[in-house]
Amino acid sequence: MSAVHDSLFRALIDDPVRAGVLIRDFLPPDIVARLADESPTLLDGTFVDPELNPSQSDRLFSVALRAGGFALLYILIEHKSFPDPFTPIQVLRYRAEIWRRFAEAAGRGKLRLPPIIPMVFYHGRGPWNVPTSITSCLDADEDLKQMPADMGYILCDLGPIPDAELSSDDEVRAGLLALKHVFRPGDPEALLAEILSALRSGTTFEEQLIRYMILMYPAITADLLSRVARRVNPDREGELVSLAAQEWLRQGEEKGIAIGVEKGFAKGKADTILMFLESRFGPVPPEVEDRVRRAEPEEMDRLFRRAMTASSLDELSAGKPRH
Repeated sequence: MSAVHDSLFRALIDDPVRAGVLIRDFLPPDIVARLADESPTLLDGTFVDPELNPSQSDRLFSVALRAGGFALLYILIEHKSFPDPFTPIQVLRYRAEIWRRFAEAAGRGKLRLPPIIPMVFYHGRGPWNVPTSITSCLDADEDLKQMPADMGYILCDLGPIPDAELSSDDEVRAGLLALKHVFRPGDPEALLAEILSALRSGTTFEEQLIRYMILMYPAITADLLSRVARRVNPDREGELVSLAAQEWLRQGEEKGIAIGVEKGFAKGKADTILMFLESRFGPVPPEVEDRVRRAEPEEMDRLFRRAMTASSLDELSAGKPRH
């Protein structure tokens, strides 16, 4: 499931404006004061050697400095169940590789490297108990530890931060809320309502975040989504439930393919159609459920499309199945 978390975090920070908000929300004030007002620039990910296996959500940004020049911000997300004790070494390796590639691009001459500020975002179950500096890991007395530079990273542990203080931007906060609570028990209805209230309607990020919630929060059903959307954003209820239904359908297809059983594939589709119908029209009569479950694959696809546009169950039932 790490790819699912990566996908959401990547969607969150690939927008320069959201990335700028996130960076300023989590960096220490003395560093933020040094940054120019413009949004950060996303750099080519090849600055990090693929052999180091960085996460797909890791991102390298260039940020302009008020005094001139620029700094690099390396952002990675840590979503293992427990903190990885190798994180300080991992960050050090990424930092060294980025500098090496900058030096190669600059050619011969005096080595002038940009400062790199690593940020590690964590949303796992337990508290983060890994040192944020490589020097803190050294088995030596304090005098020897201080010989190398700090070479640390800025930890952004979402767990202890109150929900309302996760970000100064509603959209960024919505994404961080979904990541924060995915490993924590809570009230899915209240969480979903808070996230839907914070999102701008009709954006790609809204779609990506809802897909993430459907994938990672099993308690979110068609009925729950419909109920919350009707309360929070009634004008968008149909579109949001339709988007969720498409995601449930895709999951059903993938599940059927994964187990290699046609019956499982058909059941996933049928369950999705019935959940969607129930969210729109209430309890589904037995004869309609029977028709959906007995439908051939092509007919099931037609039923799904018709379920999205029909104004009533009678209209859905008007068509005759083809065999």
